[in-house]
Amino acid sequence: MKRSIHKSSLLGPLYRGLPIVALTILGGIFTAKKYFKYATPQYESTAKIKLADPHEGITDSKLYKDVDVFVSTNKLGAEVELLKSKVLVRKAIANLPLTTTIYRVGGIRKTELYTQTPFLVKAEIADEKFYDSPFSVSIYRDSLFQLKTAEGLVYKGSFNYPLDIRGATLTILANDAFLASKTGAKLNDNYQFNIKSQDMLVNSIINDLDVMSVDKDVPVLRISYKCPVPQKAADIVNSLAKAYIRDYIDQKYKSADTTEDFLNGELKTYSGNLTASENNIEDYRNKNNIINIQQETETDLRKIADLKKQLANVKMSMDAADSLYSYMQQGKDRFLKLAPNYEEFTDLLSTEMVKKIEELQRDKEDLLLKYTPANERVKVVDVKLQDIFNYFQESIKNSKGALHIKYNELQKNIDDAQKAFVGLPGKEKNMSILNRDFGLNEEIYRSLHEKRTEAQIAKAATISFHRIISEGEVPTLPVSPNKTILTALATILGMFAGVILIYTVHGMKGRINGPDNISRNSDTPICAMVPFLNKAAQKRLFFKEWIFELELKNMLQDGKVITLSSFDKLEGKSFITNGIYKQAELLEKKILLIDAAATAQGKLEKPTNWNVYIQSFKSKFDVILIKNFALQNNPAGMMVMAVSDLNLFVVDSRRTKATRIDDADLLKTELNLQNFEFILNRAGYIPSLFGQFTAITKWLYKTFKR
Repeated sequence: MKRSIHKSSLLGPLYRGLPIVALTILGGIFTAKKYFKYATPQYESTAKIKLADPHEGITDSKLYKDVDVFVSTNKLGAEVELLKSKVLVRKAIANLPLTTTIYRVGGIRKTELYTQTPFLVKAEIADEKFYDSPFSVSIYRDSLFQLKTAEGLVYKGSFNYPLDIRGATLTILANDAFLASKTGAKLNDNYQFNIKSQDMLVNSIINDLDVMSVDKDVPVLRISYKCPVPQKAADIVNSLAKAYIRDYIDQKYKSADTTEDFLNGELKTYSGNLTASENNIEDYRNKNNIINIQQETETDLRKIADLKKQLANVKMSMDAADSLYSYMQQGKDRFLKLAPNYEEFTDLLSTEMVKKIEELQRDKEDLLLKYTPANERVKVVDVKLQDIFNYFQESIKNSKGALHIKYNELQKNIDDAQKAFVGLPGKEKNMSILNRDFGLNEEIYRSLHEKRTEAQIAKAATISFHRIISEGEVPTLPVSPNKTILTALATILGMFAGVILIYTVHGMKGRINGPDNISRNSDTPICAMVPFLNKAAQKRLFFKEWIFELELKNMLQDGKVITLSSFDKLEGKSFITNGIYKQAELLEKKILLIDAAATAQGKLEKPTNWNVYIQSFKSKFDVILIKNFALQNNPAGMMVMAVSDLNLFVVDSRRTKATRIDDADLLKTELNLQNFEFILNRAGYIPSLFGQFTAITKWLYKTFKR
């Protein structure tokens, strides 16, 4: 008879082992609590620095953009590396009490005291082996101490007196300020201190230092430091942030100062060059009588043009005088007709003389109308005309000479003026070179002077455009160990440990936990799976149904010999046999129950031959039910199985090992048993540990009470 099992064979061990899981969870939590108690907590302090942005904020103003020419434009990565550099860390820790680290030593752990130390240590170390080496100190009587080196050497001393330890001199002083400020401070105790080398100290700080940018697009740096002492963590990040700002100002000042010195030297050099250029121009002008080449050239050109104009006029006057003089030589009698040619002589005297000649010639013409040329009156007029004409002719002659002289002088002046242009391109070239050198030196000098002014202003402006926007605070809660996470992790690990333990033990026990273990290891069918029946009503109902099922399967036919066997007597064989026997009355058949163990104990007649013994009862009973020996203790049980018509082999889910399935199959093969089936007792039964513990307690109570 097969019954459904309510609990899964896979989850059954877990259900049964829930108390173990609970215990392992409690054990994990207890272990975590103990770890929190003795673990050294780590505190973290964080400071933030906003870097100067030359495109935004204060540095974008015209004043500072022009003045602070040394503002940093490096990438965030470069600033992060600067903050983590040994140079900056050395500056940051210069004023912090970090060289000597003092611990109070307890039974399980030691605690760093930092500034809360009851004593101070002054050290003069000659042998470098004492650096980074632990010294153990036991203080007693408030002023005496015993010092032990890492090599095991022991020295005794007292406060305020130097102690020579062969390579180093140590002086231990009472920290009176701390002892006075803290009431009840304990001085007599066990301590340990290390004197760290500068490199080791810097490296240890850098290892615990975390510097990173908040975001690649936001110029803000985050400085974090972890250590067991909250005040120390805050002091280091704040000191490092301030050292970064000071270093920025110092570097800016040094850069400005160096630039100013360089510019002063260059200004001195170019000042000399500028003076030399000015002297060269002055000497060249003096040597070549140059004031302004362009202006002088324009003046000379205008002068030559004027002279040439005058020369042309004189030439025209000369030509006119020559023509007039020639006319006068050829036509004295035609003076009036030639009169227009006297236009060149427009002075008052010439004009009066021409008018006089014209007047006398008209008078002569009038006289000739009345008189002959030989007339005295006519002759007098002729004489007057001749005198005026001679005078006028001489005057023209003299004018011609004066014009010739003037012409020659103008020509000479023009030639002299044109000599000024001889070598002019060379002068212009030389002056251009000199002016260019002067202009270049002047431009450089002015630029250097402006830069020096900027450097002087930047040197005087001892401010930083980097800002500490968040100082490191003294932390109150440790970041490590994280109690919430570790407690949750301990709970989970405890649960997993319990589950693993349960299934490990379950696997090591190797019991037949369900029908699957039988079907996987054997082809022998399962006749029935008997559940755990702890109530009489359940027992009667189950065996009643099972008896009818056996009858329907023709397994209780008349003359049948049914044997129930098992390897161990505690696997439920007696319980199942008695259950079948008591409910078989419902079938109205005569059933004989033979207890093989009782025959062995003398309670029944011990048969010499089991086959003959059983055959003797077949005529009297319809069914013979045999409760066989425990095969593990009495091999005679195999003889009983050999003469049986149906062999039901009982295995218990809580007691029978899985390897017994193979043993049962081997027995079946050796005895050549045809009708051989398994009965699984307490199928699906998974007792709780708590229930078992309660049952054992009750049994012990009843036993001892008796």
